[in-house]
Amino acid sequence: MPRSNNRTLAYAILLLNTALWGFSAPIIKYSFQFTSPSLFLFYRYLIAAILFLPIFLLYRSQKYHHIDHPKTLVIALLGTPLCLLPLFYGLNQTSAIEASILESSSPIFTIIMAILFLGERLKPRETKGLLIALIGTAVIAFEPLITGYNHVQLSLQGNLLIILSNIIWTSFLLLSKKFKTDPVYLSFYSFVVSIPFFFLIHSSQRLSFALNTEALPGILYMAVGGSIIAFWAYQEGQRRIEASEAAIFTYLKPAFAIPLSILWLKEAFSPVAIVATLLIVIGVFISEKR
Repeated sequence: MPRSNNRTLAYAILLLNTALWGFSAPIIKYSFQFTSPSLFLFYRYLIAAILFLPIFLLYRSQKYHHIDHPKTLVIALLGTPLCLLPLFYGLNQTSAIEASILESSSPIFTIIMAILFLGERLKPRETKGLLIALIGTAVIAFEPLITGYNHVQLSLQGNLLIILSNIIWTSFLLLSKKFKTDPVYLSFYSFVVSIPFFFLIHSSQRLSFALNTEALPGILYMAVGGSIIAFWAYQEGQRRIEASEAAIFTYLKPAFAIPLSILWLKEAFSPVAIVATLLIVIGVFISEKR
């Protein structure tokens, strides 16, 4: 496939991923009225693994794939259960709008870790943009302190958990790109390792595994759209272009999450959140305007 067509396909795949994951924050937030984060994640990956199994078996039978299985399993554990545990518990404590803005700032941490661990250097323009975006991220993270916890849905602990999730996700991205993990194998292994992980987490809380049917639409959306399609799409899109360029699509998530959160969940887009979002957008534009 010509390089230009390959890049166009990567953009289309990544935009699909962005939309599916962008809508996920308000959908998950709504579902938490009827279930817990651990039970949501357990059933999400149980369904995803069952549905994806025929696809995985067909893919595996087509040709020989050289897979480092232990390494793929470790990366899968890092990128799904270990990453999503703080993300979902954070989302349970904060608003979908704040969560989507914070989650979209994950490429900032990718840049920081690339500097710290890969020895990459930034141009002065990129450094300036990164600092502005970091200020915006800090503003939205500490909004509960700035507003004096006036917004019931906001939680400093929840926001910090989402930032922790961003750091784990960044580690996952760098490792999966470095070791060139197969997207299909990585997707399936991510689903499989998540099932016992979240089963044990939920069991430790001594809660029932009975599922409220009101939570089922959100679980099905995340199992099919958020897991099978979106997770594969990100890995496939990132494989075709540079990791830093693929990460830029993450900044578009709030464009899908914020309108749905306002119209459906009736959340308020506070002045502090607006200022923080503008700072992140300006910082990203300065840093990545090439």
